Amino acid sequence: MWVAAVAVPTGATLIVFAYHHAAGLAEPDDLQFALYWAGFLAGMLSLAALACARRTDGVTRACALAGIGLFGMIPRLQRFGPAGSDEFIHLRQTMEAFFDGEVGHTLFLLPISEEFFGLHQLTSAFARLTGFPVWYAAMTVILLAHVLSVLAIYQLCRTVGVPAPGAAVGAIMYTLNPSWLFFNAAFSYESVALPLALWCLAATVAAGRATNKPAGRPIAAALLCVFVLPIVHHLSTIMLCVILALLIAARFAYWFPRTIVGGLGASRERLWPLVLIWCSLLASIHLWWSEKYDWLLSYLSPAWTEGLSQLGKILDGIGRSAGQRSLFGNSLNPIYEVVSGYLYPFVVLALFLWSLVVLWRHRRNVGTTLWAFAVLGAMFFASMPMLLTHGGAEGAHRSWGYSFIGIAVVCGMAWSYGPRSKMTVTKPFRSFVGALGRPGVRAGAACAVFTVLAFGSATLGVNLSTRFPGTANVGDDARSMSKEGMAVAAWMAAHAPVDTPVLGDRYVSLQIGSLGRMSALRPSANFPIWDLYMSAAPVRPEVLKQIWDSDIRYFVVDSRMATTRPRLGYWFTRNEPGVRSDDVFPQAALDRFNCLPWLQGVFAAGPLTVYEVNGDTLRRTAAGTCEVRTE
Repeated sequence: MWVAAVAVPTGATLIVFAYHHAAGLAEPDDLQFALYWAGFLAGMLSLAALACARRTDGVTRACALAGIGLFGMIPRLQRFGPAGSDEFIHLRQTMEAFFDGEVGHTLFLLPISEEFFGLHQLTSAFARLTGFPVWYAAMTVILLAHVLSVLAIYQLCRTVGVPAPGAAVGAIMYTLNPSWLFFNAAFSYESVALPLALWCLAATVAAGRATNKPAGRPIAAALLCVFVLPIVHHLSTIMLCVILALLIAARFAYWFPRTIVGGLGASRERLWPLVLIWCSLLASIHLWWSEKYDWLLSYLSPAWTEGLSQLGKILDGIGRSAGQRSLFGNSLNPIYEVVSGYLYPFVVLALFLWSLVVLWRHRRNVGTTLWAFAVLGAMFFASMPMLLTHGGAEGAHRSWGYSFIGIAVVCGMAWSYGPRSKMTVTKPFRSFVGALGRPGVRAGAACAVFTVLAFGSATLGVNLSTRFPGTANVGDDARSMSKEGMAVAAWMAAHAPVDTPVLGDRYVSLQIGSLGRMSALRPSANFPIWDLYMSAAPVRPEVLKQIWDSDIRYFVVDSRMATTRPRLGYWFTRNEPGVRSDDVFPQAALDRFNCLPWLQGVFAAGPLTVYEVNGDTLRRTAAGTCEVRTE
């Protein structure tokens, strides 16, 4: 325990130094990676050793696992304020819930956010109860959820019959999935919905294993989770429904023949609690989503259908232009991270196959639940080909937090049951397995595997600008927050009513739409206001009419549009004309903002200029150029 008491604060300090060093760099260097990984491995390995030791008592083990969850939040807490589009949007929804008590505020930046308001209401309530500022309340909620996700996996492993040390191994294995450390530490839907789904699974499995009398508390806890989850996150709800269906299918395959032969009391596992909870989830989905099925399907399906189409073209041998993406292309990661990223799926596959062998050897001593989780874990490997496509990569990434539940559970089981018998493998490998049974060798191998998986998961999880701070990059979501954008947002908050329509590029709109509480509009093919920025030709009359009809009060222009391409490849949306090309916007188009008679510059901060629309002049002149017709 004393090792963890020294290593954890030392590791946290090194991570802080790494982030402080990276904050002033335009590009990452070797020192920040060395400091970060030295600190991360020192803290995590010491806590993992304490949690997995057989001599550790229950309270200490739980504290060590909670410490892992807390330690995993240190990188996110080094970046003050929201980072990335999701955090800005959810912060705005939370602000409206906190200040005005609104449930689901209309935001054009992400319209779906108003339909799933659970995160915003929870954070707003927490801020009111504690007196914390909204952002500090948001980070506290995410920190607690992060800790609960680790404890939930531990409890889930315990409910399927895994001893405490093995359950701790399963929990630690889950923290090595590519989503946990960074993606699930953001202020977003998944960060709260995933722990909620995990605790629902733990309660459901516990209810199904009760033998003497119905387990009222687990059933009540699971029913509470399934009632709340559909208003927190759509994908988590769908995945929970799939996982519960897997549990029911596995349980039914065992329960039905036993019941036919020996009657209702012949099976050691109950089926009806799983069916009750699954049906309750379906009822909850219908209650909350009954009017949302069509647009929810249209929102979720394009990424997967596009990804499958691109994958099919790649497999058919059509060229790279058919949607293929390159892993770690132009990456600035150090070589050991890149190598670990390539090794990651193969190491996880080896652990998974070993776990399946152990599960098969002990098939007569385990229930059906472990087989259901084995099927769930196999979905992780089924998602790997989608990483090669632009359309399906994000969907595959979001699925890992759920499929890794199965990998964590079966690996925790294998850690506990695998060393008990050398018959787990064939004869030529028994000496190797015997060597792994020695505590020192086993601990060393576990540390090596942990290190490779930690490197690989960080590399596969998010890009470097999300992992580390640095100087602001043009068109980079994770580093889009600039002092100039903050100044524009503060000016608008002071000079314009809430929800005043404003049009700017995607990156400044995040700050204006959240911190400034403006109604940031999104151009599209049917709302092509981006013509003012992209084309020096006279503004079309239909575009002028849309400006009038939408009551836009301010335009925000970034002078860098004429000199720089954004890092993401687009300024407004990924469907804009010229997306991912090397062409910059015409300087003449940006200069036109200074001379159109219905626009007037009212504020400037660095490269950003705010222009106010004079609606009367716009309606009177309908001027699409700087040359105003005189009558």
